[in-house]
Amino acid sequence: PSGDGRCVRFSLRQEIPDRRSVVVAGLPRGLPVMELRYWGGDWGLPSVHPECLVVLAYAKFGGAPLVLNPVDYTWANSQDVVPTLTYQDDIVTLPVNILNCFRKQKYNADYVLSAREGSDTLAYIALLEEKLLPAILHTFWVDSDNYSGVTRPWYASRIPFPLSFYLPGKMSREVLNRIQVTKGQPPLYSMNEVEAQIYKDAKECLNLLSNRLGKSQFFFGVKPTTLDAFVFGFLAPLYKARLLKVQLQEHLKQLPNLCDFCDHILCAYFTEHAEGTSPAGQEAIDANLQKLTQLVNKESNLIEKMDDNLRRSPQNRPKTMTTLQPSASAEPRHSSLLLTP
Repeated sequence: PSGDGRCVRFSLRQEIPDRRSVVVAGLPRGLPVMELRYWGGDWGLPSVHPECLVVLAYAKFGGAPLVLNPVDYTWANSQDVVPTLTYQDDIVTLPVNILNCFRKQKYNADYVLSAREGSDTLAYIALLEEKLLPAILHTFWVDSDNYSGVTRPWYASRIPFPLSFYLPGKMSREVLNRIQVTKGQPPLYSMNEVEAQIYKDAKECLNLLSNRLGKSQFFFGVKPTTLDAFVFGFLAPLYKARLLKVQLQEHLKQLPNLCDFCDHILCAYFTEHAEGTSPAGQEAIDANLQKLTQLVNKESNLIEKMDDNLRRSPQNRPKTMTTLQPSASAEPRHSSLLLTP
């Protein structure tokens, strides 16, 4: 109650907890907070989850101020969908819906696109989800070596007990069921045939993306858009993860423009997470160092040859100085003189 007896209501919805971070600094007061629940980061990435990474990248591109709330020990509901955006009284799930929510709030990264480029964006996103995403999910969640050695330990360490013993296995089974339902159709009956087909489709998709990107920084001009967010979100975990089975990862690293694309976005928009250089960039550095070493060796050999030629040249031979020797007759005379008192 106030001093005059009236009741004053305070809303805590606008407050930002200290343990959370804001994507864009300077959040204006009085505006509703957009809070994102997402899987946290590792391997130099703000998030290891492809769909969460798509949302984070688009928020950076469009300048959307977010309160970031990573999954931690306070997470108690295994039915929650991640990523989840909470805005006013609305709870929005799935990257496409979250990005539409950003656009409604005037945080739009696609305002520079033409109608044709917008149509191409939708087509490429459908291609990514149809051809590339199944192989990425299989790499992390179905492949036994990667799941037991990388994926399950990482997620279990971020999930509170006892969900840490149950939820990773549940997520793995859901991914396997999704692949079997969407890809296990005639004539692909066995899981080995399905795996071979999804990896073949994924490699063809990566080649297509590499050809489409070319030497450009982004897929449409000089500014990142929705397609860049989706490509970065899908490729960055595959590119940066320390996997045990690297079939698809090796193919990606053979496409240096896609690796440079991921590194550029990390350095430009996620500087606090960026680390190291790309394998393609490191190879270029090593090649330059090798060329420099060869040039230095050639110069050194040339200098040595010139030095040898100068030594052998007749006009530059050093003259020998003659040493004066005392005569035999004079030596005793001088000696006697020295000994005479």
